[in-house]
Amino acid sequence: MSHRRLLAVVALVAGVAACSGGDGSAVSSEDEIILEFGDEGGLVGGVRRESVDLGAKVTMIVEGSTDEQVHVHGYDLYIEPEGPGVLEFDALIPGRFEVELEQSGQILIELTVS
Repeated sequence: MSHRRLLAVVALVAGVAACSGGDGSAVSSEDEIILEFGDEGGLVGGVRRESVDLGAKVTMIVEGSTDEQVHVHGYDLYIEPEGPGVLEFDALIPGRFEVELEQSGQILIELTVS
């Protein structure tokens, strides 16, 4: 293989890798996170980890009912229990953040932005 052809192949592979996530999936510019609460107020499926890309538009949706505010630490954002259960924000701060029920401190999600 000629030097020029080898460089073209390397550039093509690098370009494909740059357009995909670390796990081989395409990088998404929008992420949706659903928090579903059961009839007794508990989080369906329990505490979990979620990851979004830095710069992504995140939509957090609360389904079911809870008597407490949902708080996204680090971004200092809230979803009110009596309001619309949707929060949209741009993930512009890298790091690991807790999403919790504000009054009880119950952790719902560990959110990683990278």
